[in-house]
Amino acid sequence: MNMALSIQEQKSYDFSCQRCGECCKRYFIVSTPRELQEQVKFRGMELREFLDTHCQLFLQIFPFEQAPQKESQEGQAEKPKVHKNLLPSRIAKLVEQATGTLAEYFIVLPMICFQRAKDGACTFYTQDGSGAGGCSIYSARPMECRLFPFISMEKDADYSKLYPFCHGLKFKDEKLNYTDISFVHFKQTADYFSQMMEKGFCELWKMWPGNGVLLYRDKKIGEITEQEFF
Repeated sequence: MNMALSIQEQKSYDFSCQRCGECCKRYFIVSTPRELQEQVKFRGMELREFLDTHCQLFLQIFPFEQAPQKESQEGQAEKPKVHKNLLPSRIAKLVEQATGTLAEYFIVLPMICFQRAKDGACTFYTQDGSGAGGCSIYSARPMECRLFPFISMEKDADYSKLYPFCHGLKFKDEKLNYTDISFVHFKQTADYFSQMMEKGFCELWKMWPGNGVLLYRDKKIGEITEQEFF
């Protein structure tokens, strides 16, 4: 992806957020270490309390598919990979049950995400008696929330098909012209993993929740303990 691509060259979209909250109810929302510090400060909590109350470990894994040399240099080689034999046996079994197979190598993406309520909503999504909802950390929300739905890693993404539940894509904002700025989210994600590969997860975060969730691609396949995570 060309990070130098100007705003003027991006595809434009009709979009006007309707505050429907659908995006808040469907995803595991991740934060970077810097964003998390801002959220802790916004809530006026100690980091340990914030992590235990609102966060969980987040491990997303993908089967590693060797890309052509050029593509590998641009992305694949920078992502942490593990051999299937290094996966905890319970985790390997969950993956095999979910997919029917076990790849030789996996790309593993370790992060920290917000907890979700039983109905799937983000821990910070609130609703009043009338059913109207909103984000209780709105001014400190993560970048992926600020940019949604323009966060796809797919080139030439069709957002109306990727996110058919997003009411905002069906409306036009008369004051703003929305362009595909997914490269902003892509760069933040790439920077995070570059730092993690250089410093390690523990050095980057210093502190973390005691358990979390395991995703294969975009689907949750189970829970994961702190020991299994590391």
